[in-house]
Amino acid sequence: MQKKTLFSIATIALIIFSFLIFTSEASSINLSTKEKLDQYIENTAKKLAIPGMTVAISHNGELIYSEAFGKDVHQDTRFYIGSTSKTFTALAVMQLVEQGNIDLDQSVTTYLQDFTVSDQITVRHLLQHISGMTEFEFISSLPEDAQFSDLLQDMNQMSLTYQPGEQFSYFNPNYSLLGAIIENTSGQSYIDYVENHIIQPLGLQNTSLIGEVDTNGHLSFFGFSIKRTEPHIKYDLPAGFITSTAEDVVRFLEAIQMKDPVVGVSPEGIDEMTSSKSFYGMGLMIGEIAGRPAVFHGGALPGYTSDAVILTEDGYSIAYLINKNHLVNGFIFNPAITKGIVSILTEQEPPSNVNYFWIYRLLIILFAVTIVYNTIKIAKMISRPEQKSVKQRLTAAIVNLVIPIATFIAIPILAAMIMQRGMTWELAFLLMPDMISWLFIALAIHLIQSVIHFAFIFKHYFNFKASTTKD
Repeated sequence: MQKKTLFSIATIALIIFSFLIFTSEASSINLSTKEKLDQYIENTAKKLAIPGMTVAISHNGELIYSEAFGKDVHQDTRFYIGSTSKTFTALAVMQLVEQGNIDLDQSVTTYLQDFTVSDQITVRHLLQHISGMTEFEFISSLPEDAQFSDLLQDMNQMSLTYQPGEQFSYFNPNYSLLGAIIENTSGQSYIDYVENHIIQPLGLQNTSLIGEVDTNGHLSFFGFSIKRTEPHIKYDLPAGFITSTAEDVVRFLEAIQMKDPVVGVSPEGIDEMTSSKSFYGMGLMIGEIAGRPAVFHGGALPGYTSDAVILTEDGYSIAYLINKNHLVNGFIFNPAITKGIVSILTEQEPPSNVNYFWIYRLLIILFAVTIVYNTIKIAKMISRPEQKSVKQRLTAAIVNLVIPIATFIAIPILAAMIMQRGMTWELAFLLMPDMISWLFIALAIHLIQSVIHFAFIFKHYFNFKASTTKD
């Protein structure tokens, strides 16, 4: 009897234990998947010389992965999240829509009486970046402590590039204006509103709106990391200057994904945020990653990058934060990282890691060879002036003068056409200091050659004039 009792207890215990194991495996990440993620992310971080990176993933509302890679970062390290801040702002606007304080299709002038750019621009236009305002017409140069009112006054000098609703054009001030609308319609500052209605209800303990950051940003100079202290631009806070952790961003995303009532927006409101005739909804882009339907938003500041992804059919929310940036990252590296993570989670083969750091090394060698070659060329020009005729020198002088001038004018225009955004030389240098330094040195070499050619032409002219006078 005692043996039967013990056997029964053991059987029940085994069943319970098996059930616990089964349910645990069903709601947590598979060990081999975790190992694949660890290996893929760690290898990528090393090959891209990333100083610090944090990654968090949840599945159906449960945090299943949270790791930190690199030096001096951990899961609770706060980074600037850049334009991922826009998703927070969009959610705040949608809360106020459902409270009856904002109408998406009302003119911006209804809520910002001092806004005079156009009375045809609606709140929806701002959210979806179809306001008709672009960086071709306006790039702010306000001090970092400027307020929304200062930006509003500055923007009133601009003209529309497109008719409102006609054309998508990513424009950060759209979301700064939304921050001002949140203030005017809620009776609270943007910081207080987001703190009280998003951060606290969702328990985002490590998310800050006052520039609290735990790790320096870094510029990338041929792969090498250069520390940068990112300025906290107050008027641009709703568009790009929230600080957070990967875990907090994932908590925020999963609340949207699960349509949690705590977000203060109905399921229908969330659907409106994540649907659009174009690829940009309201604070979230809409598309596919590694063949899986997704809504997402990336963020980039000169010293930081981030990505936030919801796989709408797979139940995953993904966030990663990096304390380094380069313009190339946004076009090549970051999408590859995101695709790799999604591929592993959905049991696909991730893209192979390329050791881009060695490509940077080759670029450094090419950079050095270019400088040495042109230095020797200039030295020969000075030491052997008789090698060129006056006509040849005049042609060379003009060509070497025109190239820098034309390049200086053309590069921002070409960059704007490619990126569909405005670009200043200052911003270009912060986003790709290596390429811009290389370009400026090359342009300086052309100018030096032009000066040398003109110097010899003038010397020849004065010598000729002197000899004519003697005769």
